[in-house]
Amino acid sequence: MMGNFDLINGPVSAITDGLDNEQRCAVEMTEGYIRVIAGAGSGKTRTLTHRYLYLAKELGISPSNILCATFSNKAAFEMKKRIRTMLKGDDSGYISTFHSFCVRLLREDIHVLQFPKEFLVLDEEDQKSLVKKAYTELGYSLKDLRISSAIDFIGGRKGNDISYVQWFAGHDSASANDDLLKMVENAPDKWHKVYFRYLYEQKKNFALDFDDLILVTLYILQRFPEKLKKWSERMMYVMVDEFQDIDLQQYQLAELLSSYHHNLFVVGDPDQT
Repeated sequence: MMGNFDLINGPVSAITDGLDNEQRCAVEMTEGYIRVIAGAGSGKTRTLTHRYLYLAKELGISPSNILCATFSNKAAFEMKKRIRTMLKGDDSGYISTFHSFCVRLLREDIHVLQFPKEFLVLDEEDQKSLVKKAYTELGYSLKDLRISSAIDFIGGRKGNDISYVQWFAGHDSASANDDLLKMVENAPDKWHKVYFRYLYEQKKNFALDFDDLILVTLYILQRFPEKLKKWSERMMYVMVDEFQDIDLQQYQLAELLSSYHHNLFVVGDPDQT
């Protein structure tokens, strides 16, 4: 593991005992914006785990004020298991993928869009079913558009224009649904007809797909200052694993969540970009 800072002087914590100098440095430098370059086999998962424990046990930071974002459910589960054992069962923290974190945030605050907190999360098969429903309503068949191509188009359209979330918002759901149906009718091509009909089906079922989890969260944080204040104050420390793999929206999310305390720790390997 490589770092561009000096080892912190002072006694070695029991938590950092057994780490090499560069790992210990990454664990004990807790404040500010920190980037760690870590190649394969350098022990970065171990370092992240120990850094989390150092914040909780040595600095007394509540796990509910620490976000550790990993890039697979498996990695999150393994890290959570290690930390839960060391913290004697405290499971109040946010050790998860970005998408799982967003589900938790939205369960608390999606009500600002007039969505219920029990909104549906669509998996891949659910998403295909919703597209097929849109096809049926539009009189399309697989000869007109491949399901996978339609889903790719929907995801790309959403990612390029986050303002689509406004169709999920508002007090008058019936009016919003009518507007979406008008968008379907006036769409310039079959791609956009499927796109707006898909949004209509989502709105009608209070359902979010995988892309929406990040994008709707960003929409709320960017347009509701009180929610940004709440979550950026809560997340005193933000840590991101595999930073070389994050996309623009995930970067924006990490930036927003760390905008109050300015404690953002990222670790990654440019050679794997």
